[in-house]
Formats: sequence, structure tokens, C-alpha cells
Amino acid sequence: MRTLVYGIITFIMALLITLAQAPYVRWIFTGAVATVAAIALWEFYQLSRKKGLHPAIPLGVVSAICYVFAIFFKMYSPYPPQSTLQSFVYHLPDVVLGLAFFACFVFYTFRNLSPILNIANTYLGIVYIAVPLGLIMRITYFFVFGQQEDSYHRGIWWLVYLILVTKSADMGGYFVGRFFGKHKLAKKLSPNKTYEGAIGGLISAIFTRLIISILGKKLGHVFAELSYTQAVWLGAVVGIFGQLGDLAESLLKRDANVKDSNKIPGIGGMLDMIDSLLLSSPVVYIFLRIHYS
Repeated sequence: MRTLVYGIITFIMALLITLAQAPYVRWIFTGAVATVAAIALWEFYQLSRKKGLHPAIPLGVVSAICYVFAIFFKMYSPYPPQSTLQSFVYHLPDVVLGLAFFACFVFYTFRNLSPILNIANTYLGIVYIAVPLGLIMRITYFFVFGQQEDSYHRGIWWLVYLILVTKSADMGGYFVGRFFGKHKLAKKLSPNKTYEGAIGGLISAIFTRLIISILGKKLGHVFAELSYTQAVWLGAVVGIFGQLGDLAESLLKRDANVKDSNKIPGIGGMLDMIDSLLLSSPVVYIFLRIHYS
């Protein structure tokens, strides 16, 4: 069952990523990312409820969806802005986050539900999940910013790179830890994680990044311009932060005393699937901003 579900999800993701630059598929792709954000955030809030908190679930979920679409509108808006409306669209993601923050205070003003804890928890969910998934949108459409279409789909390749390297660290850590793991990495957070597995995941991420770099140089691909030194350290950093993302979610689940963030047949929870990407996506986006500035 797990293999079947993962196979179906992988096929749908691959199809959407491949066609993400097609005019009409862009909306579908953005909607898919927004849906993932909404489900993962709902799962986060369910963990919070198990701790006796009362997050503003509808407010947070709507804010997450609006934020993802705001990123989409920004990436396809003219740059630099030529009018007040274009300037507003350019700053729309910041507007959404600001309104969400203000709305949290309004929501709990009329409810006797520990405002400090619940405002912090509601907004934390938005920042923890929606913002990193928004960065995935920024990576995907990074090279079309300002209406400059990219015939080589460079942003899509960087998204594929992010997923491959991050998930290779997950898989490498799992298999190495399973067969060779002896020393516990964080016993209280995740009893199955070991130092050997963490090192295996790191090596797997670097190896995957090197393979991508080698193929890029031979095929004249988008990654051909990056040096092998960059390939090693970027793969290492992405691998490390991907594993930290996994541990971060384990911290939350352990605090809520649950094994999975949801009960979706075959996969557990959406948050379980994307946890490593939540901390690795900022690494890739920051690299793109610095390298192509």
C-alpha cells in the first residue's frame, strides 16, 4: 500500500513539475503547492490541539493558501513595478503575512483562549510551513521574474535538484542507519536515527549533487556553470538542513506524543512527507539569490 501511494504521488509530482512552466499548468501547480501547505498546516495545528492549544485553524490555512498564490503573482509581475497596482502585487506576500499577523490578534481579542500562546502558535504554523513552501514557488519561477521567460526551464531543474538532494539524504540516512546504525543521534526525538545514518545521508546528498553536476557539465546543462567545490558544499548544506528539518518535525510529534502527523493511508501525514524540505528549501533559494545576483 505504501509503495503504491508513494508511486502515485511521485508520478503526479513529476508530471506537475515537468509541466510547471506551461501557462495553464502554472495555476494547477500553484494550487497543488497551496493544497500541500493547507494540509500540512492543518496537521501542524492538530498537533498543537493535542497540547491543549487552540490555534485559529481557518485563519491559518486561508493565510497559507493566499501566501502561496501571492508568491505566484509576485513572480509573474513586471519588475521593476511601473504602477501602484504593480507595486502592490510585488509586495503582496508581505501584505498577506502582515494581515495574517494582525488577524491573529483580532481573532483572539474576542476569545478567552490564552492569546499569547495561541497567537504565537497560529503564526508559527504559517511561518514554519507556508513560507518555506512559498520559497519552493520562488525557486520554480526564479528565472521568469519580471516576465522574462526561460526557455530552458532552469527553475524547474533547480526544484528537481532540491527534491532529489533532500530526499537522497533522507533515503541514505534511512538505509545506512538501518543496516549500520549503532549510535543514537537523538534518542528522545527519534529513536531510530543514528549518527551513522546521519553521515550516510550527508554522503548521499553530496554524491547526488556531484552526479547532477557531472551530468550538467557533460550535457551543457543549467548546473554546468557551477564548480565541483560548489557542488560539494551546497549538497552538504542541503543534506544537513534536510535532516534537521526531519528532526524538527520529530520534536513536534514527540511533544504531541504521536507517531505520524496524520493517518493518510500509506504515507502517514503530509507534514511527514515535506518536513525535510521545509528547512532545505531556504538554503537553495538563498544560494540562487546570491549566485545570480
